[in-house]
Amino acid sequence: MSDFPKRAAVAVIVDGPRFLTILRSQAVRAPGQICFPGGGIELAESPQAATIREMREELGVNVIAQKEIWKSVSPRGLEIHWWKTVIEKGQTIIPNPDEVESYSWLSAKEIVACSNLLESNRRFFEALEAGEICT
Repeated sequence: MSDFPKRAAVAVIVDGPRFLTILRSQAVRAPGQICFPGGGIELAESPQAATIREMREELGVNVIAQKEIWKSVSPRGLEIHWWKTVIEKGQTIIPNPDEVESYSWLSAKEIVACSNLLESNRRFFEALEAGEICT
């Protein structure tokens, strides 16, 4: 049986016109891809709790996962829960080098122009542009 998770949670963090993105490290699945922070939902864990945990693990920050804004299924059958999330005041982003090579604040236009954008994130921006998602 594969250790590939069946569900994932993603933190969508917006600051004005910019979104928080990460460049995945070479040590994780989909290395070198740009995406929103997030990861697999553990057994008996809610998508909201997974979003909070993943932000601590990947970027060393405490967050408030406010509401689920979209749900999708990846080509591999992964159910993805997209959460509007805010970083708690006074937090400093410190990427975990085991999971995150770097992070950036980019506009939607800059993100979709990246050739190494994770496909699920490309689909998120297509749905956002189509009015299916309200951040």
